[in-house]
Amino acid sequence: MGTVSVEQIARRMEHYDRLTRGEYKPQLAALTCAVTKNPQALDLYFPIVNMLDEPELATFYQFIQELTQCPELDVQLWAEDRTNLTDQLPGDVSYLVAGHLAEIFFYRRDILERFLSQPRHIRLYVTRRAFLDDGGQAGGNYDPETESLQLVLSRLVEGFYGPAPGVAPFLHEFGHMLDAFDAATGRMGPGDGLLPGLHPKDGSIYTPSARELFIKGKQIELERYLLHYRNKAKPRDPLPIGHPYVFQNDAEFAAGYFEMFFRNPHYFAGQNPDLFQSYVELFRYDTRRAWKQDFPFYINENRNFYLTGRERPWKPGITIPRTGIEPR
Repeated sequence: MGTVSVEQIARRMEHYDRLTRGEYKPQLAALTCAVTKNPQALDLYFPIVNMLDEPELATFYQFIQELTQCPELDVQLWAEDRTNLTDQLPGDVSYLVAGHLAEIFFYRRDILERFLSQPRHIRLYVTRRAFLDDGGQAGGNYDPETESLQLVLSRLVEGFYGPAPGVAPFLHEFGHMLDAFDAATGRMGPGDGLLPGLHPKDGSIYTPSARELFIKGKQIELERYLLHYRNKAKPRDPLPIGHPYVFQNDAEFAAGYFEMFFRNPHYFAGQNPDLFQSYVELFRYDTRRAWKQDFPFYINENRNFYLTGRERPWKPGITIPRTGIEPR
């Protein structure tokens, strides 16, 4: 990337400190990207680069650049009292958001093109207070009223302070946003727990093999969860992959397993090959190729819940799609 000015990086960090009252502390990689406008600086954030050859890497970086210029990808910045600061959006943030989309859809641009057929809104907030002022919920959310993904700016980088990517709140909330997207009409709606490409009405992006595997794999997860919910699980029974949180409704199941596909693929594939293969078929690549070792936090937290038995699993609220065509 050539020479990078330390003075420019320091000034950028000082600006971010003032803008966010110290809440946004991006890694040096993000600051380097902000100064150089070179997405290669962000390799740490996107495990897919570990499996791409040189021509594919060049395509990936170009894809990120294209997405930062896409008018339908509406990335906004908000301050307290619902003050719009989008004209001060940090440059590295645009690249981070675009990079996540490039990683997800690198082999499925057809799905992304359908998704970006209309403006899609990403609302980021300089502080936690600004997030709450605009109706933000929990640690981040998809807001159906504004059809926006809402996330505190600092959460974009919170999982990247170690040698490998960690927690991924953007991926989880984007999973909710994809669930709410109706690929048949191009509009956002209530969602039904199916990502774009898993419904027969989705047209050319529909992936029948992915749908059949998803139904089978989701049924397996539900059966495993019910054993614990009914206190009938035996020590050697396979554990559900997800935390009870993702079994409360179809939306959380869709978002939770979407995120885990990009963070703990080896464990995911080992526990439920059918469900994992559904995502492989849908996104047309195997995320295990990008990871030497899973991010362990999700695995350990979820396993510990079932193995310790300190809490009873919550009542499940997920449903299993039918194999035929159904109304959306």
